[in-house]
Amino acid sequence: MQLDLRTLLAVLVVFYACLGFVCLLLPYRMPGSRAVTYWGYTMLLLAAGTGGVGLRGVAPDLLSIAVANALLLLAFLFMRASAQGGAGVRSDGIGWSVAGAAVLLLLYFTYLQPDTRIRIIIYSVAGAVLLVRPALGLILAKSKEARRARVFTAACFLGIGLVMLARAALAAQWGSNADFLSPDAAQSASILLMGVLTVMSTLGVIWIEIEQLQADLTRFAMLDPLTGVLNRRAFMHEYQRELSRSMREKTGFALAIFDLDHFKAVNDAYGHAIGDLVLCRTVDAMRTSLRGHDVLGRYGGEEFTVLIPGADTAGALLAAEHVRRAVGERPIETGQLSIPITLSAGIAAYGADCSDWESLVRAADAALYEAKQGGRNRVVAARGSPEPLIAPGV
Repeated sequence: MQLDLRTLLAVLVVFYACLGFVCLLLPYRMPGSRAVTYWGYTMLLLAAGTGGVGLRGVAPDLLSIAVANALLLLAFLFMRASAQGGAGVRSDGIGWSVAGAAVLLLLYFTYLQPDTRIRIIIYSVAGAVLLVRPALGLILAKSKEARRARVFTAACFLGIGLVMLARAALAAQWGSNADFLSPDAAQSASILLMGVLTVMSTLGVIWIEIEQLQADLTRFAMLDPLTGVLNRRAFMHEYQRELSRSMREKTGFALAIFDLDHFKAVNDAYGHAIGDLVLCRTVDAMRTSLRGHDVLGRYGGEEFTVLIPGADTAGALLAAEHVRRAVGERPIETGQLSIPITLSAGIAAYGADCSDWESLVRAADAALYEAKQGGRNRVVAARGSPEPLIAPGV
């Protein structure tokens, strides 16, 4: 049975328009979904361009050929932008150059040297070229998030590109004055297949957004919203991992609890906004002074915890002292203010001072209290450690 191309194009217009409106409504439920928004514009442009193509022979050539093909190429540019956003890749000007050159060639072979066959070849090749970069970007993206969804969407893009190239090869066999809408099994099959792959691509783009949203929710559930370090729940998860690794490899680790000295006075003198800034800047200084595998978390208020893998009491003292100095030597500056900040810390080594989380925290907390009572701006190890105090500060 031979498909009527006008009917097929009309059906695709309805599908594209519906998908476009759905995609444009989704961001209201998923804030920041730029990829889905771009895809919504892609679908609406495809609907408009496909509808224009379906009017070939009814509407003027300017509308059914020049404008329609320009809209379809613009749709590929938005498709490209959507895919690049999903892959975390910056957009470039190559796509606009390809689309612009294709539009100029289409105008030439519409008005100066009319040739349906060459127009189909130009449009098909340009569309395939526009899809190569975003497809590769989706596959090669470094992020591990939404990996399967990106590969699925990239495969759909490459499938559309291959169908377009096949269509260009078939068009090369036509006469120059071939009727685009004349019954043709290959033509109908290629358009239908591109429509199916486009719908599948829509599902892929939404899939990417959903998986990225899930990853963001998981990440936000693990991070302190103010400072961006691990919250207590996530820190406990890291502790369990380190405990398991320590038991498996017969190595030790230590816990340090840091407290900002006189932080209440900072809030009282400058307000909570400055206090929040002080916390964030202090965390930045702590991060830069820790080793890459040390784990930093916010314990509550102005207290922060650091898990120090592979460290005994002496090693933990050195690590904590390094952090204390890094923070103390760099006042927090904002506007005309320069606010000196110091840290007090208590440390406890797993195995040497305690054998579970509760006793580890109690030992480190007791050492922190001793550091506070001893004048602040210092690091104290849990009682029973060979070196109970280091660098009392000034």
